[in-house]
Amino acid sequence: MIRPGHCVRTAGDRCGTKARGAARWSVRPGRSTWPERGGGATPVGRLFPPLDNTTSVANYPVTPQAAQTAVEEAAERPYERAVKHLAGQHGIRLGKELLENLSKTVGTYWLQQDQQRLTAAQAEHAAPAERLAAEQCVILGDGVMVHTEGDWHEARVGTVRSRGPDGMVHKSSIVRLADVQAFGEDLWRHACEWGYRSAGQVAFVADGGHWLWGVAARHFQRALLITDFWHVCENVCACAKVFWGEGTAETQQWSQAICDRLRAGQVSEALRQVEALNPRSSPARREAKHALVTYLRNNQERMDYPRYESLGLPIGSGEVEAQCKSLVQARCKQAGMRWSRDGAESLLRVRCAVQDGRYEQEFGHWPGNLSAWQAHRKWLDRAA
Repeated sequence: MIRPGHCVRTAGDRCGTKARGAARWSVRPGRSTWPERGGGATPVGRLFPPLDNTTSVANYPVTPQAAQTAVEEAAERPYERAVKHLAGQHGIRLGKELLENLSKTVGTYWLQQDQQRLTAAQAEHAAPAERLAAEQCVILGDGVMVHTEGDWHEARVGTVRSRGPDGMVHKSSIVRLADVQAFGEDLWRHACEWGYRSAGQVAFVADGGHWLWGVAARHFQRALLITDFWHVCENVCACAKVFWGEGTAETQQWSQAICDRLRAGQVSEALRQVEALNPRSSPARREAKHALVTYLRNNQERMDYPRYESLGLPIGSGEVEAQCKSLVQARCKQAGMRWSRDGAESLLRVRCAVQDGRYEQEFGHWPGNLSAWQAHRKWLDRAA
């Protein structure tokens, strides 16, 4: 039985190049079955128009339907496993190199479309068009290290959680292996598209990293800034361990007392209690005390937790930390993996769309545009 979308060998007319023997091709929308003897796949680009846009994606010998399934599989699992899974579960046979190149092309195209929307908005001194009118918009940021280009580099992750007038919550993320400025601009674009400008209540939640507060100060001035409470507690416990040892009753009691004060909004009282610590001529204790005092002073304006909770805002950045693990680590930090920067970033763009539930919608509108874009890129490369 031939499903819609298959390219089957017949004795009728053919399209494309000659195949050896009597094998001839008839193109129907869908997946390809290669001739049994002699010939090979008809090179894409030598098909007769208008077949190019219906039987291939970006000049790769795969139909849009098969490409959509294949790229999604590549975003979910390592390329070798994706190739086997596609053959076993979907009957789609692609080589690892083709799957990798196809996935990179799709991700790169989406990244460029994102950049074009950002550039257009900046040129008009306006915010990008909204996809969602939100009542509440929470932006969260974090980072995770990925091995690219022979060294470790930070993948910056941003998550936007928007609540619409109907009470429905939409969550979406971006991942960029870019500098802070480029990441901040892209996170601003993404937040604007998901309701940042229209929301009556806006917050920016982070773990206290200086670069994240820089992003907030530059791009999210109207947001209420919140330091992740649980990250604060980690810093408190780290100091206590230096003074009284790990797992001791004193460490637990002192840490609990400080964290309770902070959760209650008594930041000044907690800070005075930390400053009262006596390091007893121990350089390690003196350093631990200084680090905690500095951290609390730098973040005390962003630690009004009773107020945040009364407004229904999160006091932790666990959502974006979970995205660091599920988006980046689960796909890009498996044993033996090494990435190029472009390869990792383009695949993670696709993976964001898959995990956010936007993949099918984003994939369905543009195979023809992608083919034209890919052809133009190749022309530019040849011209260079």
